[in-house]
Amino acid sequence: MSYQALYRVWRPQSFDELVGQPLIAETLKNAVKNQQLSHAYLFTGPRGTGKTSAAKILAKAVNCPHQTDGNPCNQCELCQAITAGQLSDVIEIDAASNNGVEEIRDLRDKVRYAPSQATYKVYIIDEVHMLTTGAFNALLKTLEEPPAQVLFILATTEPHKIPATIISRTQRFDFGRISQADLVGRMQYILEQDGIDFEAEALAVIARAANGGMRDSLSLLDQALSYNRSAVTVQSALEVTGSLSQLVYIDYLTALQAHDGPKALSILQASLQEGKQANRFVEELILFCRDLLLTLNSKDNFTLLTQAELKPLRQAGDNRFYYSLIERLNQALNQMRFATQADLFVEVATIELAQEVANQPVAAGPESGALTELVRQVQALEAKISQLEAQLRAGASAQVAAPSPQAPAEDDQPRVPRERPAGQRQAYHLDTDAVYAVLNEATRQDVSQLKSGWAAWLESLPPQDRVRLTGAEIQAAGPERILLSFKSQDFCGRVQQDADFVQELSRQLARHFDRPVALAFVLQSEWSQVRQTYKVLYDQAGGPIKIGAVAEPIRLAPEAESLEAEQTSPPSDDFQSLEQVMMDLPEAPEASEPGTDLFGLPMEAPEPAQPLADQEDLPTVDPVFAQAPDQDNLPPVVSQALALFGQDVVDIDYEK
Repeated sequence: MSYQALYRVWRPQSFDELVGQPLIAETLKNAVKNQQLSHAYLFTGPRGTGKTSAAKILAKAVNCPHQTDGNPCNQCELCQAITAGQLSDVIEIDAASNNGVEEIRDLRDKVRYAPSQATYKVYIIDEVHMLTTGAFNALLKTLEEPPAQVLFILATTEPHKIPATIISRTQRFDFGRISQADLVGRMQYILEQDGIDFEAEALAVIARAANGGMRDSLSLLDQALSYNRSAVTVQSALEVTGSLSQLVYIDYLTALQAHDGPKALSILQASLQEGKQANRFVEELILFCRDLLLTLNSKDNFTLLTQAELKPLRQAGDNRFYYSLIERLNQALNQMRFATQADLFVEVATIELAQEVANQPVAAGPESGALTELVRQVQALEAKISQLEAQLRAGASAQVAAPSPQAPAEDDQPRVPRERPAGQRQAYHLDTDAVYAVLNEATRQDVSQLKSGWAAWLESLPPQDRVRLTGAEIQAAGPERILLSFKSQDFCGRVQQDADFVQELSRQLARHFDRPVALAFVLQSEWSQVRQTYKVLYDQAGGPIKIGAVAEPIRLAPEAESLEAEQTSPPSDDFQSLEQVMMDLPEAPEASEPGTDLFGLPMEAPEPAQPLADQEDLPTVDPVFAQAPDQDNLPPVVSQALALFGQDVVDIDYEK
């Protein structure tokens, strides 16, 4: 096959041809020219922004014997061999398919050999974030101290997946999205070199659809040329990209401004019937409204429309319409993400927008609807305060305490002294028995297993249930119980007080994780205090704490119950299990009231002389160790430690 795609034919061959990354190109040129090369580079950024092209240019520049001002000559044998991918000293590795430890170990063994033809042996590892943890660890030492004639270039689109130990051993260059002007300029240059006619608006349509990627823009341009080889027109660009003409959006907006909901719906449905996706329609409409706002409030034209086409919009001239439109469309876009019928939300949004415009004319004044309502409420409150003051001066205190039932207008106004929103909304209370029941059986294995499947379980819930669990996190878990923490007291109280909802959550969790489940709740601000208090009580009791009646776990079937009983066995060492659960849990602020316990609630004084809240005065010797009169009665974990390390290493302290 002789034909090559445009992005391959027109791949940059020097730093001067690298489009949209002037700072990176200049920095790499100076590094080559001044012989200040690093042993490892990390190129990050979105797809199609020039990372791999820059890596190949750098590989040619450091090996080219005739490089000029940091750029390769692209004429010598080495440059042509690297361009064709035929030089053995420049190795390109796809980490997506070579991500194992064995591949990296093989690389580590071969890196010691000197280059055969070139000055530097260059390793270009693309999509490096796909390497496994073991592969990264195998690469660490080699990446930090490679041989003198070896250069590593790592490229990735997801730098957050790369360990910090790898990033710290490289020079990092962040490739940004290429501007629309640079994309249009590059496509115009290519078409002029090939002698192909084009329309400037068509290139703008392609550049916008490419979303800052040069490779995507050239691929779309290639499709447009396949559609019509003689010229690149706006129509062909719209067909290839799946975009709509901005004239369609003009008609849609004009219908909304004219309060003509049926016409706006017909325009929308015609676009959807042509194969336009609803979310794509909304996204492009939001961008178009953004461009209209910029155009209507400046002298520049950020759209593809002519001044004659913009004239009706300039005459209408009120920005509040576009503010409301963008806000409502953004809400519809968020709703579409979890819906099976995405068309429904944009249709409903269209009807609502037409009605909102009809109910709020442009000449309504500078205040928005929310501000107008706020002003009305303030005026009503002022009038009520004046009335109450007059009644007090007249000695009508009884009428103030008990307003007349014949005044319904006043009942509609807010009564600030009577509002108790905190007591109504924040019904949360700390159930220490339920929390301690979870901690008595908690293990790190159960926490890890549940956290790994928590996101998938949340996605399986209906949206309304998922919203109620906003900010919920798993803090501790055992074979049959889970402790959830909430950031918001309001959210936690609403869930805790809804017994039916809690039972349904337990049933869903039991079904998803195939295990019986009972739920307990705690605020994140209280969690550290609860944990510290439990540890003190655990140490004093020498094991799990005795608690009262708590909720029984949800069991789906006898088979599941028996299976869970087989899989769950009591830990051989309670102190070891407790430490595994507690060691990595987050800290929280101390109790605010010194007269209360660590939960902020009244509690009877403890039996020991030392207060529970004073962690520094607690005995350093565990109760289990204090009860051992000799080494024959040592706990199993201590006996094992003595057997493994000897008495010279293990120091046992007994409390007399």
